[in-house]
Amino acid sequence: MTRILITGASGFTGRHACARFAASGWEVVAVTSGRSGDATEAEAASPPAAGPGGAVEWRRCDLTDREQVRRLCLETSPHALLHLAGQNAVDRSWQDPVQTVSANAMATMHLLEAMRENGGDGRMLVVGSMLGSLSGGTAHPYAFSKKLQVTSALAWHRWYGLQVLVAEPSNLVGPGRSGGLCGKLARWTAEAERSGGIFSPARVRPFRLSSLREQRDYLDVRDAVDAYETLLRAGEAGSTYALESGRMRSIGEIKEQFERLSGVRLDWEIGDADSPSPEPRDATAIRALGWQPRIPFERSLSEALEEERAIAGRRKGTAG
Repeated sequence: MTRILITGASGFTGRHACARFAASGWEVVAVTSGRSGDATEAEAASPPAAGPGGAVEWRRCDLTDREQVRRLCLETSPHALLHLAGQNAVDRSWQDPVQTVSANAMATMHLLEAMRENGGDGRMLVVGSMLGSLSGGTAHPYAFSKKLQVTSALAWHRWYGLQVLVAEPSNLVGPGRSGGLCGKLARWTAEAERSGGIFSPARVRPFRLSSLREQRDYLDVRDAVDAYETLLRAGEAGSTYALESGRMRSIGEIKEQFERLSGVRLDWEIGDADSPSPEPRDATAIRALGWQPRIPFERSLSEALEEERAIAGRRKGTAG
């Protein structure tokens, strides 16, 4: 098992995954969407990491196009697949549910079929979402699409014996410009620092939090990528693995963390939403394989903020 196809390679998790797997000796084929120039942008933002297996090879492919996916797998003949690509925004899924299902569920089926047609003996890890279990997978179009994705992956294992596994990570954080709450807060905090805080005439707008009560589990993206490699090497095909840090944190705690890290006073708007917090999940199966989260939550936020400060500083220098 040497050559791995990583989809969603230009995304938050994808860049970390490409660097990690290349450094571990894999030959990495990094797949980005054929609908934009994101491969070039990703290469500039995160240079391919060299390892015993060589540098990252970048490919473009529209995963919703079955023929493109078939050609991709035929030309690269991967020994393993890490499927990270998809449409991951809940709000966008309400606007275009069909596109969301296509990007998440149909793209996964195209990959499974292409791998099957290419011999079907490679290891495949499909990364789903814990939101796929909300209200039976029908809480919103995004949850529905992820439920279909996971169901498809496991069905291909049952029907055809493909070596497919599923990972369902909690909320991923850390450097790399995440689109999640902590990533947005890191960007906003860096901008607030650059403008001088709430007492500056040029201050940024207050950040609105839905409430301070809701709780989530947060896992560093680098720990998640470590788990993905562990599962591809030692996980049991046909199984679904929950990835958790094991610690639920409230939005209020995250707010306090950024206040401690910030060099200025931050301005907030606090809502009173009554959204339910998900129940903690059992990560015993992945821990039994020897995986443990290593990176503290505080370090994840600190490094994300430091990255955003550097980006904000470069913008300031360019503007000056």
